[in-house]
Amino acid sequence: MQYAYFGGLILISEIVLAFLFAVIAQVFYQKLGFDFRSIFKGIMERVFLMIALLNNYPHALTFFSALKLATRLRHKDPDNKENAFNDFYLIGNLVSVTVAIGYTVLYNRMFTF
Repeated sequence: MQYAYFGGLILISEIVLAFLFAVIAQVFYQKLGFDFRSIFKGIMERVFLMIALLNNYPHALTFFSALKLATRLRHKDPDNKENAFNDFYLIGNLVSVTVAIGYTVLYNRMFTF
């Protein structure tokens, strides 16, 4: 029964996160609507981080951060659009990592005796 509660909490929080990221995208990136591919990637990132942290691999956070920076961070553009993208990207990743750590803490408190 605890697994059902935990799964339900994660499902609800992922729905809230999807709305939160959509609002952040509108503010920083002027991007309207939901990008379901990005939502799926975010869920997979948080699952990866949660599994790594639950299995005592905290260095996965470093790997994740380096991978994200190497693949996405862009230089500032003269018209400042890239700066807005970088701000959005940084905030989104910080929120995502914080949520994955929160999931791990919640899991440990619910299922570790």
